[in-house]
Amino acid sequence: MYHKKGELHFENEFVETLTKNGWTHNKVLDNATPIQLQNHFRDILNLNNRDVLDGVLITDTEMAEIMRKIGGKTPTEANEFLTGGYESTITLTRENPELGTADLKVFWRDAIAGGLMHYEVIRQAIRPGNENDVSSPNRRFDVTLLFNGLPLIQVEEKRVDVNIKEAANQVVKYKAEHKYDGLYAMVQIFVTLKEDAVRYFANEKSAELFNNKFFFEWLDKSNKPVRNWKQFTEDFLKIPMAHNLISNYTVADGQVLKVLRPYQIHAVNAVRHAFAKHQDGYVWHATGSGKTLTAYKIATLLQRDPHNQVIFLSDRKELDNQSGKNFVKFSSNSDDTIFETNNTEQLIRQLRGSKTGVITTTINKMKIAIERNKDKIDAGKREPLANLMKKRVVFVVDEAHRSQFGEMQRIIRQAIPKQNWYGFTGTPIFEFNKTPQDQTTESQFGPELHRYNIGNALNDAAILPFNSEYVSLIQATDEKSDTAIEEDKIPDEAYVGETPTAVNYRLKVAEWIIKKWQRKSEKNRFNALLAVNDIPQALAYYHLFKKLKVEGKHQLKIAMTYSLNENGDANQLQRDGLAEAMQDYSLQYADSKTAFSLDNSQVYIDDVAKRTARTEAAYKNLPPEACIDLTIVVARLLTGFDAPRLNTLYLDKLLQYQGLIQAFARTNRVYDKYKTQGNIVMFRRPKLMRERTQDAFEKYAGEGSFKKVFRPEFKQMQAEFTDVVKNLRHYVPTAEAANGVQDADQSDKIEFLTRFRDLAKKLQYIESYADFDWDTQADQYGITHEEYDYYQGAFQNVKNSVINDVPNDGEDDDSALKFDFDDVVTSELMIDREYVLGLATKFLLNTDNLFAEQEFNAAADKLAKSGDSREVENIRQFVSEERKNGDVPADYDASARYALRQRRRKQHAMLNFVDEYGLDPNLFERLVTSYEATGEFSHEQDLKKTADIEVAAENGHKYRNMLDFKGSIQRHWRKFIAEDLAQYNIGRN
Repeated sequence: MYHKKGELHFENEFVETLTKNGWTHNKVLDNATPIQLQNHFRDILNLNNRDVLDGVLITDTEMAEIMRKIGGKTPTEANEFLTGGYESTITLTRENPELGTADLKVFWRDAIAGGLMHYEVIRQAIRPGNENDVSSPNRRFDVTLLFNGLPLIQVEEKRVDVNIKEAANQVVKYKAEHKYDGLYAMVQIFVTLKEDAVRYFANEKSAELFNNKFFFEWLDKSNKPVRNWKQFTEDFLKIPMAHNLISNYTVADGQVLKVLRPYQIHAVNAVRHAFAKHQDGYVWHATGSGKTLTAYKIATLLQRDPHNQVIFLSDRKELDNQSGKNFVKFSSNSDDTIFETNNTEQLIRQLRGSKTGVITTTINKMKIAIERNKDKIDAGKREPLANLMKKRVVFVVDEAHRSQFGEMQRIIRQAIPKQNWYGFTGTPIFEFNKTPQDQTTESQFGPELHRYNIGNALNDAAILPFNSEYVSLIQATDEKSDTAIEEDKIPDEAYVGETPTAVNYRLKVAEWIIKKWQRKSEKNRFNALLAVNDIPQALAYYHLFKKLKVEGKHQLKIAMTYSLNENGDANQLQRDGLAEAMQDYSLQYADSKTAFSLDNSQVYIDDVAKRTARTEAAYKNLPPEACIDLTIVVARLLTGFDAPRLNTLYLDKLLQYQGLIQAFARTNRVYDKYKTQGNIVMFRRPKLMRERTQDAFEKYAGEGSFKKVFRPEFKQMQAEFTDVVKNLRHYVPTAEAANGVQDADQSDKIEFLTRFRDLAKKLQYIESYADFDWDTQADQYGITHEEYDYYQGAFQNVKNSVINDVPNDGEDDDSALKFDFDDVVTSELMIDREYVLGLATKFLLNTDNLFAEQEFNAAADKLAKSGDSREVENIRQFVSEERKNGDVPADYDASARYALRQRRRKQHAMLNFVDEYGLDPNLFERLVTSYEATGEFSHEQDLKKTADIEVAAENGHKYRNMLDFKGSIQRHWRKFIAEDLAQYNIGRN
């Protein structure tokens, strides 16, 4: 019979297992205080640096200097320190001036399991609280793994009957309490552990930045979850694996520390193993699963040997630019060097040079460089690439399924004596989809080294599922028999060209897109691609959308991009069409007719791609008027294009196999809680495309994967939505009773919140279907839109009551809610702010109209009932003020007046806040604007520098020291911006 272990018993077993896998249990440091840990770290520094200390051990004063350099690091700064070179050193100014300085060796990145490294496990380290702050109690960390005395991995455990999320929530809470200071500022990776579940995740700069989407479950090499704690410990935490985690499987991406996902780690290991045996191969990882980061890690790890030359190859300039920028960004906090090449001459100079580093280039440039080298040899001249030919050249190839590689790869292979090739693709070429000019991926690169396909990625939540709709807009009838013509009998001319049928078909496509735009784009949060068959079709659609906009049928911002030689026919019509699109684009985005033209077409192509993707800093926070809604393409952007804010692909184009998978995968990158899927809408031959879609996913994601990867048919989704409505009503039968849950006990509140969350998520899914119509289908679902609004309001109120009920010093707090309920998307209300203010206008224009007053109050009551009680209180106060003021003009608009009032009150609140803490008002306003646009806090470091502790002290605030002040003020302004200022915002409800 199974008996669950208590946490103490479980911890004993865990530590014992660690000691069998390369760790030493330092029992003296169990229950260690911060001072004891610092002294232990000092002992190891003294031991490892006897040669530079000259017999004079580190003094207390010198140790304080070391702790100042260590204790204030962010996770990414700590990562740079640990992985930025072979040795991590601290330059110490000796207390005795005669001793000068000493470079103390702290950590050896590549000396894994060598005599220089000490791997120790300790238990229950004490993290003291602030005795003057009741919200900062003493804490203990369950298990800490020390690398040369530095706590780099910290483990929190829970009993088997406790949700694993609770362990993660505990880490987040400790982070919010600033328990990760001093030596613990160096922590890189957290592990949460119970007997049957494990997660690992990277440290974050602040508690608010932790995201459970990046709490990873460990997988074995075949992508099966490892949930047994002992197997996980032996796989993941043993030495040398644990050292590799820190040294090789983390990366600082800007201010964000990332740890590789399991499949990325397995791929890196597989390639390194193949390289050691002088074997080639390819990695099959699903599109959107982070192949660029995996390739970067492989490339830079192999490049650490100066006898190698690693070259990262893309098949076209746009991908080369994108990959090069990502590689440079990843390498910015390390000693890894990346060389981007803008032209063949630059590539040749780099290949000839003595500096080592990963080179990013296109395969075409590489082929030309090889051909020029051969020409020099044939002419009896000095060989330009003689230095390269002495090295072992490693080619890491992106988008390895592209057919263009074949002939160019052959030329390169013939020229270089020692070489290895490693391809990366989400859609390998097999015999079933190989064209006459293709090779299979295996024949071109060698055997498959690691696989992580679409089905694996979906199981792992690394990508989103798809919702596909097959829309038939051509209904042809046989005139003789008066019966419908089967789809396969409809001629191609019905879809293309200028026949009346084709023109009408395109109009229907455009009208369908316009009609469903708000639904598919999640109210303009996301953008879309329209992929068409050829350039004439692209031009026809571009002119059609342009005409419909002039007619007032839509306000979408449309762009178009294609290569003039995509079909081998750079004719004048195509040039004129692209020139027209460029001129329109210039006017829209540069307020000029000539900013983009055929003379700088590549600049235009790049800008369209960047403005569509919105991932680069200059494009990330664009206002709505500077964004692209719909981009019309022929072949561009359908492969290798990373755009997390793109969620819909409209297809008037036939695709199959790898082309279909690649195109679909543009839409299902993970982004935020509003993006739940990638939408695919197919207009051309929808029956055929359904068959091709199912076939492609069965082949690339495994048998039976189609149902797993795609949302169900609309009728099944209706049934599922009805079931979750019944589930909620079974617990709370009426919307009116829902608010009464606020007075129930904690477990009942959580149950209601959980059931409503299930309903909210299912609503989010079903709302994306074109056939969803709540007004006409409410009886079928068993709930009206208005009733849902009331339940939603109760959800907000109950959630707030749960948060307010949590004691500050308990083990459970509102961080549990962060991961359980903050992913609920608030639905747009039937009765919203604008509706109520419209009735306020009607009432204030005639305050003697009793019916207008009753109508306003009734609508305000409903809005309050729907969860916007604070908003309603503000509106009622506003109406009362306006009524007292009197003299309402005939053109009075309560909505405009209310917006002005809220802006003024918001500005006043912001000024009071900056005055209270001595902050720069312009920098603070920039922070507020950025947060309201993106939901992220950025540019905080600049603002922190302006904070004045003396001003804060004059206003009654007390802090232990400057570090406490900086951390505290950051928490205060985040809460102020996210919560206090929110009541003044006039925007989307």
